Amino acid sequence: MSKLITRVIIIILLVLIILATLVVVFINSIAKSAITSAGTSTLGVPTTVGSVDIGIFSGHSEIKDLEIKNPKDYPGDFLTLSDGVLDVNLGSLLGDSIEVTKMSFDGIDVSFIQRVKDSNVDVILENVKKSGSGDSESKSTTDDKSDSGGRKFVIDELKVTNVKVAISIVGLSSVTKPSTVTIKEIMVKDIGKKEGGANTSQIMSIVVQSVVHSVLKAAPGEIPSVMMQGIKGGLSSLGNLDFGDVQFDAGDGLKKIGDSIGNIGSGAGDSVKDALDGIGKGIGGLLGNSDDKDKAKDDDSGGSAKD
Repeated sequence: MSKLITRVIIIILLVLIILATLVVVFINSIAKSAITSAGTSTLGVPTTVGSVDIGIFSGHSEIKDLEIKNPKDYPGDFLTLSDGVLDVNLGSLLGDSIEVTKMSFDGIDVSFIQRVKDSNVDVILENVKKSGSGDSESKSTTDDKSDSGGRKFVIDELKVTNVKVAISIVGLSSVTKPSTVTIKEIMVKDIGKKEGGANTSQIMSIVVQSVVHSVLKAAPGEIPSVMMQGIKGGLSSLGNLDFGDVQFDAGDGLKKIGDSIGNIGSGAGDSVKDALDGIGKGIGGLLGNSDDKDKAKDDDSGGSAKD
């Protein structure tokens, strides 16, 4: 009798282990699918994840090898991530929103590429705008499109470390080599706290916007003016997302970004449109002040006419 009871207990334990394993695999698969789907629909470009390990018993989860492709006609990847960590409050898993005590991404490579009419960042920011994920007021629309039935997250702190940005202009590689900007750390506070949580698409949008905004602030001298104005215009066209302060460390300590993402383009006015329409002049300005040269020619011709 005792042997039978022992066998039954062993069988029950084995069944429970198998079920637990299946649950973990199933949850990891769902999480991986949610991230790739949110990235693709929000940014408008293919997004893939190498692996996701959700710690349903420990509260510690990991993401490996996130890749966000560049838009069509732009080579390579827009953003790649080596490692991501997510620590949650296990007690919040049964609530309306999951409380994340810490989210960190380490080892991010980003490419800024300027073409004749626009940049890859312009295209991606425009895709974010179209998706509705760049505005907390469009939350219900975004939920219906890509996160139906998905959970919301309230994140105390999002930390992005070791960010490397390659900035290049198509067609000028023989004249100017791509420049590189390094940011030690980007920190975003209080994501989703005002609106009761942010969904996966909104978190993806917040990460991209925060990184792009930090790059503009960290190394404005490395970014061509036409690219700068185009990106500012793209950021200013997005709505307000639910998050607090953004700080970045470009090598001399954390600095708070003074203006909000929603206001970054204020005052740019027609200069954004002029910059995009006049990209030829903008590129020419990198090699020499073409506007001054044109003005000088006009003055000379005007002077000869008077003589």
